[in-house]
Amino acid sequence: MDPISLISSILALFYIGILVYLANQNDLEQARYVGPDAVSFHGQQRVTIVRWMLFGVISLTFIFGLLLIQMALISSSSEAFREFDMELPQIDTTTAIISFGVALVVSVFCFRLVMSGSTRLWLQRFTGQGSRYNPDSSVHLVALVLVLCFLSVMFSQFAFIGGLSGLAEDVAASGIGIGELIFQGVLLVVLSLLGVGMAIRRDVPQTLERLGLQTPSSGDVIVGVGAGIVLFFVSQILFVIWSSLVPADQLLEQSAASEQITMLFSTIPMAFLLAVIAAVSEEILFRGAMQPVFGLGLTSVFFALFHNQYLLTPATLIVFIVGAGMGIIRQRRNTNAAIIAHFIYNFFPFLLASMLPQ
Repeated sequence: MDPISLISSILALFYIGILVYLANQNDLEQARYVGPDAVSFHGQQRVTIVRWMLFGVISLTFIFGLLLIQMALISSSSEAFREFDMELPQIDTTTAIISFGVALVVSVFCFRLVMSGSTRLWLQRFTGQGSRYNPDSSVHLVALVLVLCFLSVMFSQFAFIGGLSGLAEDVAASGIGIGELIFQGVLLVVLSLLGVGMAIRRDVPQTLERLGLQTPSSGDVIVGVGAGIVLFFVSQILFVIWSSLVPADQLLEQSAASEQITMLFSTIPMAFLLAVIAAVSEEILFRGAMQPVFGLGLTSVFFALFHNQYLLTPATLIVFIVGAGMGIIRQRRNTNAAIIAHFIYNFFPFLLASMLPQ
């Protein structure tokens, strides 16, 4: 990670950290009193600060999408910049327009979430009866806005680098460092702990219980290993169906980015490290922190869109199905079993390949 990206990441994390902390304080004070009128003056100030900080996140999301479409229009007439020796990235105009449309829809919807109680009530009905989504919770509001805006910005970045082919070239050229992988994993876990209010609304035992984390039992291991293998073979069957429905060259283009990532972690130790980090961090975030609030279906959608190497391909549906399988394990058992299943799902193909004759 270059210095500019590192500084930007630190500033963004600092901003998000303050936002999540204030949201937890709002929920903590709301739980102490009956009704919004009983909230203290400082509590009302925090609510206002959280609202304006969310407006900042929403505005940046919209601006990012707008800048992308402007760059696409400029790059289409880049001859005017050649005399200044300026090299502009080539951005597909259609993809940029779609990206801007996503940013616009997300921005408008998030704005309504912040301002409209009826929109949050509608969302409560949408998440289903099994969810714990609270339309009056600042933490739940902040979590949803951050997730939606992050996915929108990620899609804009995906368009900026040239879609699937550009992502594959970027991974092949820059690679994925171990430090970057560990940093991302730690970041997801920290956001999960902060999001559920560790050291703010909950102590450590309460936090672990909320995330569905406990000492794994033999049943968790059996269910996790078995489910991970089953989900792997289900994904392979779906992949065969997908590959039979699209031309070979299109399939190669759609799977190029994921193939590049697989090649970077082709050795058993590297594959093991990737499987552990992804399983622990993603399951704690999606199944541990998010699923009890937003429900199985919506969390599985977020999980599928989070894997940008599969965006705009049928593989996104496969990831959704696999994520839903992990979610059912979380519902029936706990997050530990889901982590084990996720690890087996990621690591089993590498282990299987190493056992086959070369």
